[in-house]
Amino acid sequence: MELERIIAPAAPQPTGPFVHAVRVGALLYTSGQAGRDPATGQMGDVGAQVDQALTNLGDIAAAAGTSLHRAVKVTLILRDDVTDMAAVNDAYARHFEGHLPARTSFFVSRLKNPDMLVEIEAVLDVE
Repeated sequence: MELERIIAPAAPQPTGPFVHAVRVGALLYTSGQAGRDPATGQMGDVGAQVDQALTNLGDIAAAAGTSLHRAVKVTLILRDDVTDMAAVNDAYARHFEGHLPARTSFFVSRLKNPDMLVEIEAVLDVE
């Protein structure tokens, strides 16, 4: 099976030795995306970060010829001091109207950047 590596020009560029996503057959596996605005580099509150991370994932999905509405599984990695799950779920629901993929949420003590409250990855169907 051939691997296709995906880099999306509209999403924040990877900061390490990895790509935005890898397509294998009918599935697209994304790298985790922070809620960083690619134009400004800014990160807001947890709701804004979830919204931006999912926007970034949407840009990556589009670069691979699919969309978030083809998501099969989404993983949210949240900093353990995130208490506003209503904001997380509201932002999440806006991106998956009418389509709810399987989801797992993890709480961790820290993420790469001290301003980072969330990182999100997904597995999507591309066919």
